[in-house]
Amino acid sequence: MEMAASLEPSFHRSIGYPFLMRITGFLTSNWPIIIIQGLAVSILLYRVLAHFVERNLKWVHFFTVVVLAFSTSMSWYAAQLMPDVFTLILALIFILIVLEKGSRKSLFVVYGVGLFIALTTHLSHIPIVILLLGSFGIAHVLKRFQLALNQWLTLILPLVVVIVFTMSYNAVWGHGFRLSMASNVFITANLGEMGLLKGYLDEQCAEKNYVLCEIKDQLPLETGGYLWAKGNPVDAHPDGWAGMNEDCAPIVHDFLTKPKYLIQFVFAATKSTLEQMFQIELGSGLEYSYVDGSPPSWPMHSHFSLELNEYLTSVQNKESTTLPISFFQWMNYLSLALAFLIIGWAILTNQMTPQLMLVLLVAFAFYFFNAAVTGILANVYERLQCRLLPLIPLVAILVFAQLKKLPGQNTGIAE
Repeated sequence: MEMAASLEPSFHRSIGYPFLMRITGFLTSNWPIIIIQGLAVSILLYRVLAHFVERNLKWVHFFTVVVLAFSTSMSWYAAQLMPDVFTLILALIFILIVLEKGSRKSLFVVYGVGLFIALTTHLSHIPIVILLLGSFGIAHVLKRFQLALNQWLTLILPLVVVIVFTMSYNAVWGHGFRLSMASNVFITANLGEMGLLKGYLDEQCAEKNYVLCEIKDQLPLETGGYLWAKGNPVDAHPDGWAGMNEDCAPIVHDFLTKPKYLIQFVFAATKSTLEQMFQIELGSGLEYSYVDGSPPSWPMHSHFSLELNEYLTSVQNKESTTLPISFFQWMNYLSLALAFLIIGWAILTNQMTPQLMLVLLVAFAFYFFNAAVTGILANVYERLQCRLLPLIPLVAILVFAQLKKLPGQNTGIAE
């Protein structure tokens, strides 16, 4: 919210989402972007379903939205002022681009714009998409998976534009022509959570004067302790985020180049990726209230005062009531279990058509690369993985939809 007012780049937030808040709510209301997020997810789901449903598409779409809203993380993310819902939107657009090889050019322009917007909302989206395109390229060379030229262009051009735009935007504000202004800080904090940083500092602090050497025997146990906790090393640094990022650069360099530390990092990164894949608990961050004095309350007072009463009297911020998170957590567990059973049955009984298998592979690739990127470059945290959980029940719904199709029916969407 503060970035939406100043439009100044942040060391730990991407600028795309504040831009969207600014141009949709005009620093008056936060509701427009919430409505847009819900509409975007619903429309994309409709177009995905249209490839697998011939009869009663509108009713199947309604059923799908209801099921995913009440039994997955989808509605929790779509209703938050957080960019994580755009990870799901990014995945759905990718799936549609892969499915709609023969669609008209104007539609691919729309998808390209959608990709650009989604890519600008969270820095993790850029490495995720790079890994996906690399996988597509390998499959293309091996002739396992072929994309047309317009599909490749729609996938690649927005990525290139976003990288250039983000680096240029940071440079204009005096932070240098670079993609991330705090990557070294985040990776070093995660090294601390992985348990690698303490041993490294014990060995290196005798010769090198790192800022973290002063607290090497009292290092925080989790990433949040380095970045957000009261009295954290970043805030304590005389030059703040910029200074800490510069000081952490040699540490990251050693872990990426020196064999001893690189081996440690590879093992820890593999473990973090696997751990992240199983972070499936809903409600991360929503179990807290954000009353006066909390960080979100400041921009509410200064920029969104028209909705301040609504904010302060919300269920989340009332001490006498709580959000029904526990119920929806169990709904999520149940939907995931049923989805895995349905998908497993479809694979074992050869019910997966090539088109449906393609959707499954793209969804799994997104889920895996999201776990790898966030688990290695940020930290193991359920909020960063739950944002893609709806893809699993969605594939299960598509299995049922595919079974209902009659022989000889066309796939795709009528132009």
